[in-house]
Amino acid sequence: MKAGGGHARPPAARARRAVLAGLLAAPLLCAGAPPPVMTADLSWGEIEIQVRAEPAEVQLDRDLTVVVTVTAPASQGVEIPDLRDRFQGFAVAEGFTRDPVTLPDGRRSRESRWRLVPGLAREYRLAPFAVTVRDTTVVPAETRSFPTRAVVFPAAPRDPAVAGEIEFDPKPYWIAPTRRDVFQGAVLLGLGVVLVAFCLRLFRYLRRQARLRRLSPRERALVELDRLLRLNLLDRGLIKDFYIELTQVVRRYIERAHGIRAPEQTTEEFLASARQHPRFPPAVLGSLRDFLVSADLVKFAGQDSSRQAADQAVATARTYIERDAAAQTSAAPTAAPSSPGSAP
Repeated sequence: MKAGGGHARPPAARARRAVLAGLLAAPLLCAGAPPPVMTADLSWGEIEIQVRAEPAEVQLDRDLTVVVTVTAPASQGVEIPDLRDRFQGFAVAEGFTRDPVTLPDGRRSRESRWRLVPGLAREYRLAPFAVTVRDTTVVPAETRSFPTRAVVFPAAPRDPAVAGEIEFDPKPYWIAPTRRDVFQGAVLLGLGVVLVAFCLRLFRYLRRQARLRRLSPRERALVELDRLLRLNLLDRGLIKDFYIELTQVVRRYIERAHGIRAPEQTTEEFLASARQHPRFPPAVLGSLRDFLVSADLVKFAGQDSSRQAADQAVATARTYIERDAAAQTSAAPTAAPSSPGSAP
């Protein structure tokens, strides 16, 4: 009993009034909400094509499920193409077609389902596609086709507080490399260093060979002789190697200057070939023979050689090269061809 003589409403009455108020307000609250499913009718004559999309509006945070249902009389064979390349604004996550079913009225129905992932696009739609119908009520069966219209899927409205176009400015994010990546990078770096070093050495070798080919036989022999002396083989105790290289310098000079394949011949074979060559008089041939035989004793017989004997061998080789080159130079004018007016 309230003060003033009024009566309080029982709890059951208050609950009924609250439920009734909620039922009356629900339609008003839901009036502005979009329908849960969007549908589109692409039918043509007896061929019924229904497109159903859920949710009704494209939302970037939700996948869109699209169901295409084709219903036709049993006498009409209907084929639709693969629609995965007809969806625009989406990435196709999956799609499949169910087996046809026969409805109670005798028609046959087939359903294709697609799950689409929305992307950033100005428009989301199912582009027109061609439908092929094969009519078996006539003989022979007739095949015809018709195009559908485009189906546009509405996008959910943007937040009114957000103005302008969609801005996409991703920032770089550092991802630490794995051990495998580090190992592969180290291997590739090592291979790169080896390749660069090889190319540099090859370039220097080719450049050195090109420079040597431009030298005369005398100049090239003296360069090889100086290079041999810079190796300091005698100071390192490599006396046999020193004599092998020293005789090769002289033999290569003879091959370039006179055309005798001295580096590939033994001493006896070379002396036999030189005796028949006009450029080797007996005095020069005797000096060469003494030089080569003394070097062979060190190379093959194991005879010891002093530093003084090695210096004398170098002087002998240098003197022979210089004198032979000078003899060729002085003999060149006498070997020049006669003038046209001279007697044969």
